[in-house]
Amino acid sequence: MKYQNFIMRILCLLLILAAVVGYNSMQKKDTQAQESQEIAALTKRVEKLEKQNTEMLSALEEAARNQEAAIAQAKSDAKDNAAKEDAEETDTEEESDDSENVYKDGTYTGSAQGFGGTITVQVTLASDEITDIQVTSAPGEDSAYLSQGEGVISSIISAQSTDVDTVSGATFSSTGIINAVVDALGKAENG
Repeated sequence: MKYQNFIMRILCLLLILAAVVGYNSMQKKDTQAQESQEIAALTKRVEKLEKQNTEMLSALEEAARNQEAAIAQAKSDAKDNAAKEDAEETDTEEESDDSENVYKDGTYTGSAQGFGGTITVQVTLASDEITDIQVTSAPGEDSAYLSQGEGVISSIISAQSTDVDTVSGATFSSTGIINAVVDALGKAENG
């Protein structure tokens, strides 16, 4: 009997140790299972992201190829148009005779009075068309009014006439530009 108490205590101690070891191993298995699930979920997410990344790269490559093809097509079209225009210009040049034109081709200078003094312009003519107008000198003009008045230049070129409205707020400057163009056209008239 004396050992019976001792044996019972050792058995209880062994049972407690077995329960602790069993609990720890169960916890370890649960933790490993949870980690495995998390790893599996992360792996699936990574695979999904890689797939999306691959799809986006493919789409971007396709867009880049399409853009390059469009640019090449535009360049080709521009070359074709330029060749057609050159051919048409050559045909037009062969057909037209300078003596039939109202104005001689070239660049002519004209001057007129503006708001603050004389305004000088250069008018470029080709085949009876006004192709360009540049204000070359306007020393007495206020720069704000002059730049506003230069808006009349696009009107003259698009109308191919000096019979256009002056620019409101810069009436004297725009009138000076119109009159300077008239002066230049007078110098360009075919005799």
